[in-house]
Parts: sequence; structure tokens; C-alpha cells
Amino acid sequence: MDGVDSGTDSDNLLSDTVIAGLRNLGSILSPSLTKTLIANSLKLTLHPDAIIAPVPEIYATNAASAKQSEYGVVTLYAVATKHGWDSLHLRQQLESLNLHATAIDELTRVYEDNRKDLVLRQLQLGHNFPHITDVQWRIACDVKSSTSDSSTGVANFYINLGNYRQSSGERETIVEFMCNAEELQSLINRLKEIERHCHQVAIT
Repeated sequence: MDGVDSGTDSDNLLSDTVIAGLRNLGSILSPSLTKTLIANSLKLTLHPDAIIAPVPEIYATNAASAKQSEYGVVTLYAVATKHGWDSLHLRQQLESLNLHATAIDELTRVYEDNRKDLVLRQLQLGHNFPHITDVQWRIACDVKSSTSDSSTGVANFYINLGNYRQSSGERETIVEFMCNAEELQSLINRLKEIERHCHQVAIT
């Protein structure tokens, strides 16, 4: 894919899941929450170790849509950076996807303002898979507050996978995500499947 020029159609580069996540912006997620989610997604992309203030409103009623949109924003910027899109080309691609006008304006503005940093960040990633040696987690539950009279009572798990730098011993975050109990159990089952397969390969 490295040989694809900046004229590449986004339909060939963005999955249906990414496109659906982008279409949530400004529609399922309000314009104000859309701007906050885009800003958070950018911060996580540029500074994986950064501590981002939680925004319960994003996940209170639209957790699945918000997670899909975060994935969509991060993937969009990665694709745009990799293929050298300028802000005009990015806007054209977003318009071809029939996104909400607020989402198009904010995604384009943020990309233009941070394009150099996104390029530098991608250059730092290299081509090697990261080694995960540490897991941190916490549970958050939606409860009533002074600004909300409703509560789903659903518990969500925040999972942080990372490792420790050999040079300094400092911990670095590789990936951070949120899931509910069902999704967590599905992930655990998949990992167990991988473990069983690796064991079978090792003894054959």
C-alpha cells in the first residue's frame, strides 16, 4: 500500500467499521461530544501515555458508538498520514462518505493543525509489533450524578496494555480500550484459544 498516491479513494482504504464510526460523529454523538471525542482520539494517538480526563457523557448512553467512532478517527488519521493526504484531500474524502458537516469541519481542522505531529508519530512507530508485558485495569460504573438523573448501572472495564522500557524502567502504554463484561469475556476466550493453539504447535 505504500505505493498508493494521494489520489487514492478512501473506499479502498477505510473499512465499513471505520466509515460507520465516522458517520456516528455529529449524528448519534452530538456536535459538542464529537469535538471532544476527536480531541481525545488525537491526544491518545500522539501521546499514548497521556492521562485524559473522563467524559462520562460520551459513554453514558452511546458507549458502543463512541468506541467505534474513536477507532474510526484514529484509523482515518493513520491512513491520511500514511498516504500523504493534505487537508483538502481529506475533506474531499470525508464529503464523499456523506458525513455530518460538523464532523467534516472538525476532522479536517484537527488534521490540518496537527498534521506534522501525526507524521512524526507515525515515523516513530516503525514496523515491529510491540511487546506487551504488563496489564492494568479498572472498573467504572455509570451512576446518577448532579447532572444526570438516569443510570444504566452497567459496569465497564478500562484495560491498559503496556510494557516497561529496558533503558529507563518507565512504563509505556501500548493500547488502551474500554469494554463491557460480555466483551471482556469474549476477549479472554479468544486469548485462551490462542494459548491452546500455541501449546499444540509447541508439542508437535
